[in-house]
Amino acid sequence: MDWLVEEHLSSISPAHRQGWVHASYEYPRFAGVSGLREVPPDGSASFWGYRNKRTIPSHLCEGEKSLTREICLWGWWDSPCFVVHTLYPGAKAPREIHDPDLTLQEIAGAIEFWRVHAIVVEKGDWSESHH
Repeated sequence: MDWLVEEHLSSISPAHRQGWVHASYEYPRFAGVSGLREVPPDGSASFWGYRNKRTIPSHLCEGEKSLTREICLWGWWDSPCFVVHTLYPGAKAPREIHDPDLTLQEIAGAIEFWRVHAIVVEKGDWSESHH
């Protein structure tokens, strides 16, 4: 977290320290494992299914998660402080296309992203139907 503050958040001018932040940053070392993978746009390496305990389908692929340098940050400015909502290894991803909270303005970006990205799962972590 110190790295994010020193390298990115502290450089934001006080006039722009407002509202939500949803961004990806490249950390200088491996930050952890990512559960997201790029897949061919033809869908040959991915499928749609329900992750455990989820009620909406997700674009999935089976495999192993990979090391990543990317860090995704969700948070908001509560001037003069920054409040972290969540911070995890991996790329910034929009809401999934079936997410009921997806706004009309977010649909095009969500389709574009989830067409070529999938969530990595292992056998047993997903099913073909909602439980």
